[in-house]
Amino acid sequence: MAIDTDEQSLLDGLIDAIGSIPNSHAMIAEREISLAGRWRIDAIVHASIAGQAIELIVEVKQNAFPRDVRETIYQLRTYLSHYDSSAGEVIPFFAARAISPGARDILRSEGIGFYDLGGSLYMPASHAFVHIDRPAPRRSKKVFDAIFQGQKAQALLCIYEHRRDWLSVKAIAEEAEVSAATASETLSEMERREWVVAEGAGPAKRRRLTRPAQMIDAWTSYIVQQKPAALKRFYVPCTDVNDLMRKLHLACDAADVAYAITGEAAAQVYAPYLSTISQVRCRIQPGPRRADALARLGARSVAEGWNLGLVDTGARGDLTVGSEIEGVRFAPPLQVYLDLQQGSGRSKEMAAHLRSERLAT
Repeated sequence: MAIDTDEQSLLDGLIDAIGSIPNSHAMIAEREISLAGRWRIDAIVHASIAGQAIELIVEVKQNAFPRDVRETIYQLRTYLSHYDSSAGEVIPFFAARAISPGARDILRSEGIGFYDLGGSLYMPASHAFVHIDRPAPRRSKKVFDAIFQGQKAQALLCIYEHRRDWLSVKAIAEEAEVSAATASETLSEMERREWVVAEGAGPAKRRRLTRPAQMIDAWTSYIVQQKPAALKRFYVPCTDVNDLMRKLHLACDAADVAYAITGEAAAQVYAPYLSTISQVRCRIQPGPRRADALARLGARSVAEGWNLGLVDTGARGDLTVGSEIEGVRFAPPLQVYLDLQQGSGRSKEMAAHLRSERLAT
C-alpha cells in the first residue's frame, strides 16, 4: 500500500521528537495495520522513554479540531479493545499537522498522547510524563485563526447576537450581510470546534451557539496577539463626550455614512465603570462620505490632545452596528469587548467589567 507523504513526515517528526528526550528513542514498527478486517490504525511505534518500553498506537490526521479528535478517540479506543500487545504499556496516540487548543485539552483529559509539527508532544506514560506545549505551525495557525477575520468574524458577531436561536445558513447570510458560502463555512467550523450544536441536515440544517464563553476566550486569545488597528486622531470642538457622540451621529446621518462607536465610550454606555470618559473611538465607513462627515463635525487632525479616534476600517465588513441608544449608534458589546482588549490604560478592566455585565454566557 502506498504511504502518504504527509503521514510519513508526521511520523518521522514524532520519532525525532521522542529521540530528543533524554534516554529515549523510537522506531516505526508497522504501518496501515488492519485488525479482523474491520479496524485500521495508521501506525504502531515502538519506543523507549527513560529506559522503559512503551508501544504507541498512532492515528494520523491533518489539522484537528475538537470534533475531529473525539471521532479519533473512539477509533483508538475501539482498536485498543481488540489489540493484543506484548509490550508492557500501550498508549493511544494522535498525530496531526496542527491541533487546536480545544482539541489538545480533550486529548489530555482522555489520556491520549499527541504530537504536531509545531513540536508539541504529550506522552502520558505511567513512568515518565512528557508535555511539551508549543504554538501550532505558522501555516496551520492561519487555518485556526481565519474564523476571527474578515467576513467570518462578521458572521461570528451575528451568531453571538442570536445565540439563543436556532440559525440556518440563509438566516446568517442575510442578517450578517455575508455570502451563503461564508456563513456555511463559519457555522461548519464552529461545529468542528464544538461551539454549536446542530439539528437537521442539508438546507434544513440549523445550529445554535451553546458554548459562547469558549468562543469568546478563543477570540480573545487571537485578538491580544494582533497588532492594534491604526487610529486616526482628531479634535472636535465640543463640551463633553456625550456632546461629541451626538454631533458625530448628526454629521454621519447628514453625510449618509455608516458608523459605530466602540472602545471606552461604548463600554461606558453598555456597562458604566469609570467616572469620566474623555475620548471617543469610532468606526466610520471609509470613502468620500466619511470625509464629508468629518468636515461637518469640524474635525481637525492632531497628534496630541485628540478626543475622536477613527479605527482603521478596511471594508464595510469591519463595521457592525449593534444598538442605537439615545440617538447614537454603537458597535455590538462583543466587538467593543474585543476592541478594549487592544487598548491601553484601564481598557482591560473595562473589558472584564463589560463581559461580566453584558456578555451573557
